[in-house]
Amino acid sequence: MGFSKPMDYNAVHHQIYLAGVEMRSPYNDGYVQWDIKQDLYKLKWLLDDIFRDAPKFVGEDEFLDEHSKKEMMRVLKR
Repeated sequence: MGFSKPMDYNAVHHQIYLAGVEMRSPYNDGYVQWDIKQDLYKLKWLLDDIFRDAPKFVGEDEFLDEHSKKEMMRVLKR
């Protein structure tokens, strides 16, 4: 049995990115924006549950530290 990757990261990333764009669009009313935000919260909660039950991997801490540093630089550049 070979390796199976059940998710296309680029497609999922693109859909979530577009949801964020639509949520902030001034052309959508608050009802539409709130509905989109609810969907994004549901995805966040699902991912939180998945990560809570996920095993720890070698190199994971370094990966997360690198992301934290990039995020800190992004915030400081504002």
